[in-house]
Amino acid sequence: MDSEDQIEPSPDDKRLYLPQHEGWEGRVKSNSTKEYCYYKSPGEDYFHLIVIGEIYLIRGDEKCCLNCAIRHGVVTLDRLHWQNRVRRKKPSVFNPGSSSSKG
Repeated sequence: MDSEDQIEPSPDDKRLYLPQHEGWEGRVKSNSTKEYCYYKSPGEDYFHLIVIGEIYLIRGDEKCCLNCAIRHGVVTLDRLHWQNRVRRKKPSVFNPGSSSSKG
């Protein structure tokens, strides 16, 4: 496929992605019961309400508005997150016979 044939995402593309999606569900707040976001907004010392019609995420007892989910890295706008993620280093194996362990 030529670079001309590749479709570039639209700058208006506003999809969100959950890189660690296990356990998370998306919900729409549809009642008047007071429910609060799990996180506090910067500069605030209180938990903010999730309001009727708002889309939010839930995992167990943790409810998270989308702004906080983006700020805390729960969700991303990067559709290639699976390619761009930071890979963990393999743990080094201690080898007592190696030259680096001789003193």
